[in-house]
Amino acid sequence: MHLRQLALALTLGTLATTPALAQSANAGGWTLVSVGGVAAEEGGRIAFAADGAVFGTTGCNRFTGQVVAAPGVLSFNTPFAVTRMACPGALGEQETQVLNALTGTVAVAFDPVADRMMLIPANGGPVLGLTRAD
Repeated sequence: MHLRQLALALTLGTLATTPALAQSANAGGWTLVSVGGVAAEEGGRIAFAADGAVFGTTGCNRFTGQVVAAPGVLSFNTPFAVTRMACPGALGEQETQVLNALTGTVAVAFDPVADRMMLIPANGGPVLGLTRAD
């Protein structure tokens, strides 16, 4: 039981410091604007660092993990470390969909004119629409 509490404390500590670490490594940030073609609940973000770190928030809980990038494709190494706050209603559904979409191989469609990106999961999960964060 004590090992489980220690592991949780280490995970939460890592999640709390990950954004600062990734930002110092010039991580690129994106704001979630749609999930499966439906407008996203506020607060969803994802960022990618040059070292393969990925982190963000589903709009409710924070997550962190690793990703391997190739031209037009991302391969997410799952499972991610995820905080475990209760996410009521639409936020809970969005969290489930976002984490499902960020599993395995995902095609990347980028529109440089609109500065938008779509993540299209090979597993049939919902397509995520993102805009570059300010």
